[in-house]
Amino acid sequence: MINEPVPGVVVAAVRVARTCLMDAQHRLDDHGYHCRLLDGLQDGAATLLAEWAGRDRPNLAPAVPLYFTEAAQQYRRAARRSY
Repeated sequence: MINEPVPGVVVAAVRVARTCLMDAQHRLDDHGYHCRLLDGLQDGAATLLAEWAGRDRPNLAPAVPLYFTEAAQQYRRAARRSY
């Protein structure tokens, strides 16, 4: 990578992309789906932004236990938050 700062318009575009990717992840989650490829894209955008800001790469989050995600899905269904 070049040692010059990344242009602000590029940083802004990647921030928008990351926000859109997170929105897509949440919408899929609300419908009971999960996409590892989408996770990777969002992680890549977060990594770029962290590196461009001079920070270390974000730590990988530990895997969420299946019982936790199932409980969240049941809660959403009960609260009528899923479509």
